[in-house]
Amino acid sequence: MDTLKNDLKAISLMVSTLTHDDIQGLGTFLNALESLEKSLGNDMLRDVLTVSSAMRSYIESMVFGEKTDMKPVKDGLFLMNSMVKQISKGEIFTFDFKEIIDELLGGATAGVENSTIKVPQVSSTPSPVRALEDDDEEILGDFITESRENLETIEVNLIDLEENPDDKEIINAIFRPFHTIKGISGFLDLRKINALGHSTENLLDSARKGQFVIDHDMTDVILQSVDVLKKLIDTVEKGLEIRMTADDSGIDIDSLVEKIERMNRAGSQPESPCLMGELLVNRGALEMENLEEALTFQKEHPEKKLGQILVEENGIDSGQVISVLREQKRVRKTGVFHVKVDTGKLDNLVDLTGELVIAQSMLRENTGAAASSNQKLNQNLNQLGQIVSNIQKIAMSMRMVPISATFQKMVRLVRDLSKSCNKDVGLAMSGEDTEIDRNVVEALYEPMVHMIRNSIDHGLETAEKRAKTRKPEKGSIRLRAYHKGGNIVIEISDDGQGLNAMTIFDKAVKLGLVDAHAVLADSEIFQLIMKPGFSTAKEITDISGRGVGMDVVKKAIEGLSGRVDIQSVEGEGSTFIITLPLTLAIIEGMLVRIGHERFIVPTMAILESFKPRKADYFTVEGKGEMLMFRKHLIPVIRLNKICHVTMDHQEVWNNIAIVVENNKEQRGILIDELLGKEEYVIKSLGESLKGIKGLAGGAIMGDGRVGLILDIGGLFEVANTL
Repeated sequence: MDTLKNDLKAISLMVSTLTHDDIQGLGTFLNALESLEKSLGNDMLRDVLTVSSAMRSYIESMVFGEKTDMKPVKDGLFLMNSMVKQISKGEIFTFDFKEIIDELLGGATAGVENSTIKVPQVSSTPSPVRALEDDDEEILGDFITESRENLETIEVNLIDLEENPDDKEIINAIFRPFHTIKGISGFLDLRKINALGHSTENLLDSARKGQFVIDHDMTDVILQSVDVLKKLIDTVEKGLEIRMTADDSGIDIDSLVEKIERMNRAGSQPESPCLMGELLVNRGALEMENLEEALTFQKEHPEKKLGQILVEENGIDSGQVISVLREQKRVRKTGVFHVKVDTGKLDNLVDLTGELVIAQSMLRENTGAAASSNQKLNQNLNQLGQIVSNIQKIAMSMRMVPISATFQKMVRLVRDLSKSCNKDVGLAMSGEDTEIDRNVVEALYEPMVHMIRNSIDHGLETAEKRAKTRKPEKGSIRLRAYHKGGNIVIEISDDGQGLNAMTIFDKAVKLGLVDAHAVLADSEIFQLIMKPGFSTAKEITDISGRGVGMDVVKKAIEGLSGRVDIQSVEGEGSTFIITLPLTLAIIEGMLVRIGHERFIVPTMAILESFKPRKADYFTVEGKGEMLMFRKHLIPVIRLNKICHVTMDHQEVWNNIAIVVENNKEQRGILIDELLGKEEYVIKSLGESLKGIKGLAGGAIMGDGRVGLILDIGGLFEVANTL
């Protein structure tokens, strides 16, 4: 049995990289299955042999180009692994796998009826709680991951289905994940997940057979089913943490199951025929007598297809035949499959790659003198540098994921909020394929939720108000992502009432945030809504208030070494622009020297560096030292005073000024020397130095010393207190 398990693992690894057009790989896979089947001789393993034979038939169809979808193969392999694990523990396999066999054989399930399987009855009673074994943990872990991915796919496709309720392709894309969740949960004896998945699957199955069209109420109940399934899967995960099966007794599904089944009964109609001849007869394009003649003719000429006979012999319009063929065809999407890697291992790989970069930098530093006189050594060091750089890029790219997953979650949020606020709101997205660090995209979700809530609840007007201002009744939220200068930029826009700069300024004066006589640009005034507790909303709702929670947004984005800019035109709408680094592991920075210490200034914050003239230097009462930069005075930051470092020169005109910007505010940092621009691996400064304003972390230099990475936003706050 152990040998069989190992063989199955090897075959599973083979499938993870296999594609439908890899003929050589498909041949190797067929040989592996044939070898596996030779060891499946006893009665206990007869079911495994049944699945393997069906998979072999399916792969043979792929070789001839008749099949392209790899999903049935992956489902079959998961089923075989599960069977072997359960049989090895001396247990009876209790999962009805006829539907998977049906997918593999295209409807031919002969031989399955005589199987030793037991078909479990769908039950909504709580799942039994027991201790988990090692094999159980592995299967449950896979089930949790796959199910959550499937549920996210369902949510997005349901929104598309509301726009195109007759699209059979979308219905199939929703049906298949429910089918998978139902099937595997039945095998794992997760009764409530199985029962709820089974009921929802039945509703979708009726819809895809054309018995009714999915309407708004049905979409609501399917989304409700998704939410409950998420809760049930959470209980499975909690049980996994304590090595016990799920305790789902506290979650009631009976009322929801009854509601789904009631909808299914109410919406069902007699199933429409799916045979070409019957469809043409029902459409009035063909007489039954002519159909019978064509079928008789086909028996005599089996090389001809029915559609060809109807066009050539009966004069049926080819357009009608094509239309029926399209209706019959079950569209399958062929996905791109990837090898799944534990995120902990991936993070370790990135960390070790960072250490490799540091070691390579230190090696070059220590051998610098020798390399300058030894051409071969210098050549080897350059080659090593290129290899390390490529490894670093590949390792970092493995952590990059499309931002589409976060964007797609906003689709459901906009739908639910627009319903709660009784507003018609549309969501437009672009740049969903833009890639960003996995850790960044996870932390980005909450800030985006805050901003979209504010936009819908208080940014967008009601239909009546929009009509008065000659705006479309349907409000618009736009999400856009793109790369710019080594950063990712995310824009969240609405076409609502916009921000009123005077109202914000007056409220800020009342709260004591600004002086009543202060002269601020609109962009500076808009930043005030991100102060804690600041809100201009006239009434508080249970969803949001324009400005409420925006301090959370600012802290979250700045915690990711990013910034938030706001653009708004009153009466036309607002745009929140989030700028973030592509990754939290590496930063592109300018290395500078102040006295004997070195600092790293993020290049995304740098506008320009120049050597000031004596005529460019001013002192302003109450403002301190100022420099003339592009016809504007900007404050000077003496980093040496903040960090207690001695500079080479005290006079401003004998130093170099680096002009940096944060939230449209510009300042000049005085330094002694620019040492060059590089990419640096970000290292934590440890718990004792965590939270120090003005510092974002550290980086190990080539000589082994640490250079401090500056946090420009925090540095500005520190400078304001001096």
